[in-house]
Amino acid sequence: MTKPYVQSGYERIVDDNYQTIDPRCVRALIDTIYISRQARIVDCCAPNGSGIVDQLQNLSYIAYGIEDAFEYVKSDWIVSNPPYKRGIVDKIIKAQINRLGETTGVAMLLRNNFDFAKSRYNMFTSPFYYGQIHMLFRPIWIKPVPGEKKIEPIHNFVWHIWKANYPVEPVVKYWREK
Repeated sequence: MTKPYVQSGYERIVDDNYQTIDPRCVRALIDTIYISRQARIVDCCAPNGSGIVDQLQNLSYIAYGIEDAFEYVKSDWIVSNPPYKRGIVDKIIKAQINRLGETTGVAMLLRNNFDFAKSRYNMFTSPFYYGQIHMLFRPIWIKPVPGEKKIEPIHNFVWHIWKANYPVEPVVKYWREK
């Protein structure tokens, strides 16, 4: 396994597949982007369950997870925090973008510098690219254990959004807890 450029002091989870346990992440998405409560929402990266799905269901959305990101499942929205494993994360996102038209939108929770790579240029210059939701907090990925050291997140994250039939310049929105 390659060594990350920032050390957190916690043992890493295989493929960096951290569940989205911080409810502010889902709140930032649904407060900023309209997604109907009748929409079918799929987390395409949920082999072991999904914090995103759990939170959406708790808010009365129709949401479920699937194990295989490359499996076709009929949905209105694809919402995921893909595992950040080099070589696979880009393929997962491109596969979801390619489903636009069959689905209304794709929302991916990613580190805020994810779009800086030259190899991802086409993802972010796509006519489907809607833009970003900057979350004005750092998500917590590990449940705190009483008596252990305080969890201090070190990375900023944004939602990257792609929508079918979105032919205008991408937008940047900001969300903070009210």
